[in-house]
Amino acid sequence: MSWRLEFPEGFWWGTATAGHQVEGNNVHSNWWAWEQEGKVNDGTTSGRACDYYNRYPEDHALMARHGHTGFRLGLEWARLEPQEGVFDEVALEHYLAMLADLRARGLKVCLTLNHWVLPNWFAERGGWRARTALARWERYLRWVIPRVADQVDLWITLNEPMVPVLVGHLIGYHPPCLVDPLAAGQVFRALLRAHALAYRMIHALVGRAPDGGPVQAGYASAVQYVEPLAERGWQRKLETVLAKVFAQVSYKAWEESVATGRVALPFGRRQRIKDLEGSLDFLGLNYYMRVSATVSLNTLSNVQAGQFTAPPGIETTAMGWQVYPPGFFHALREGWERFHKPIYVTENGCASVDEDDQRRRYLVSHWAQMHRAIESGVDVRGYMLWSFMDNFEWREGFEKQFGIVAVDHSDPALTRRPRQSAELYRELIAGNALTSEIAERHAPGVMKRWPVPATLRAR
Repeated sequence: MSWRLEFPEGFWWGTATAGHQVEGNNVHSNWWAWEQEGKVNDGTTSGRACDYYNRYPEDHALMARHGHTGFRLGLEWARLEPQEGVFDEVALEHYLAMLADLRARGLKVCLTLNHWVLPNWFAERGGWRARTALARWERYLRWVIPRVADQVDLWITLNEPMVPVLVGHLIGYHPPCLVDPLAAGQVFRALLRAHALAYRMIHALVGRAPDGGPVQAGYASAVQYVEPLAERGWQRKLETVLAKVFAQVSYKAWEESVATGRVALPFGRRQRIKDLEGSLDFLGLNYYMRVSATVSLNTLSNVQAGQFTAPPGIETTAMGWQVYPPGFFHALREGWERFHKPIYVTENGCASVDEDDQRRRYLVSHWAQMHRAIESGVDVRGYMLWSFMDNFEWREGFEKQFGIVAVDHSDPALTRRPRQSAELYRELIAGNALTSEIAERHAPGVMKRWPVPATLRAR
């Protein structure tokens, strides 16, 4: 059976990165300081990372040659305000040159204002838990937003805010490495306020989008598809409860808070936050995996590798995460049903256990499920693959490779080497469609494992 899954006209196809992971030498940040303590799992530090900060023209040119129409990148607050109240105009001009280069090559810009990393001075003064945190954040936003406004098509206020809440302050895997439920609650509420403030300020300080349309701002949420592991009996009943608790703590409490304007349980007592209710013009959705809740569940992290149980026969990635494409469909449906706002997939990808075969299987099967969601009525407008190139994968270091472009960080030249998955992506973008021929040539057999839904006609 041959088939062709066409995506909407003007669909945004791109990749995503984070500044600290690719730029290199982000020396004034809390992550840089923490790395020097030798806590990265593979013994590395971010160091020069991919040197994207200096080699961005080469990288943007490669994106353009492969047909990408957009790129998600971030500003590093620590570069722009290396000391409290001292703003670096040279660093800002450098970022403006990066953004202008993207636009000159025909790539739209999705800009993240904070992707977890903080100026070290901000972290040392208590981070998001400090009473003055929001005032410092507001001062920075007032300085930077108007300066970059004419270059930005989509604004992301915060990336995966539940990661610093849970991974940084509840399970102690990311800096500041606290195991403190009260601190996690404080950070949850502070980040809700930080997002609401950023959303309001973007709309106050930016007149129109570069194309003349309305300003588009949102956040990027890490969403998992959570199910009980057991298939029957008392264990399934118990794990069904655990699955609901896990999903609530992992991402649903944040979504509920933004939807209602009130702090959701278990992170607050329904207190109202100014300007929070409905503070998104689109939903940025990051999806990687299914989580199978078990009675032995021992972590709330979707970052720490190898901590999740997978049912028999389910493939896992190099991060230990389940490959479960239908979960992507369900995550998109859930996001749409909660907000009824346009959705941009702001991250989706795979740290492959092999050179690239698993990644190609993963991508093909997930694109089919995204198309399924669109056909079901979900307003998905774009997809940003994680990631453009192998980078510094936080506490996992350089060992975990998500890139469709390979970068060997032991290579002095940091040579960019497009993988076959980059060619797969180029072909998808060129036709704005996934076809049975492309799928079988790049990922033979994967659609037998995860078939195209029967509701889609063969062509």
